[in-house]
Formats: sequence, structure tokens, C-alpha cells
Amino acid sequence: GPFEAWLVYRGLETLEVRLARMCATAAVLAERLAQHKKVVSVRYPGLKGDPAHAIAVRQMTSFGFMISLTLKDGPTAERFIGECDYIQASTSFGGVRTSAERRLRWGDAVPEGFVRLSVGIEPTETVSRAIAEALDRL
Repeated sequence: GPFEAWLVYRGLETLEVRLARMCATAAVLAERLAQHKKVVSVRYPGLKGDPAHAIAVRQMTSFGFMISLTLKDGPTAERFIGECDYIQASTSFGGVRTSAERRLRWGDAVPEGFVRLSVGIEPTETVSRAIAEALDRL
């Protein structure tokens, strides 16, 4: 409808700014998650050690706002998502709020502690601190 089309048009006006913020924050979070003792592994094409890094550098102007991380098991992953003040449990990604989901519940062939994290536009240090605190409580 016309109203929905107007909403899309209005959102496009700030898309570049929102996407830049999301990607910049994701790069910081990925580095920090990769160093955290409670995180088993991190997949993010912006990390130099990521298997997709070389091709991402050639093909992408940004590394995106999606981070995959693996925690020790499913209950730990559920607690992480549920206890972090800045993470919404959701399967709809790309919004202004950071959200996460466990793909295993959809039958994907992933480790039990696998979490997909969609980074929002919250202040980088605020969301980073909340994520670190949630991980530290696990």
C-alpha cells in the first residue's frame, strides 16, 4: 500500500548511515568475541583468521553486520541470548536493535551452541559491554 511504500522510502534515506554504524560495530564486536574465553569460535569475514576473509576483501566494501559465534552448548547459548540486555531473541535480522537466534532450532547442521548475531545501531561500547557482561555471567 501507499503508506508501506512511504515507510520504505523514508527508511532508505538513512540506510547508508545505519548500515555503516552496524558494520563498524560488528567489526569491533567480532574482534572482542574472538578474544573472549567463553566463546569457542567466531565467524566474521572481517577477521583476518576467518576462512572467508581473503575472498571477502576482494569482493566486499564492508564485512557486514552478521556475526556467528559458538558457545560451549545449547543451554549456554540460550542463556547468553536471554541474559544480554541489548540482544533481542529474533529471527528477523537487519533492524536497528541487536538480535540473535540459535539456528539449531530450525534444523540447520550447526553446533549446539551456535548463535547468529545481527548487530544493530546501539552505541558500540554500550552493546559491547553488555555482551561481555552476559558472557562473563555464563
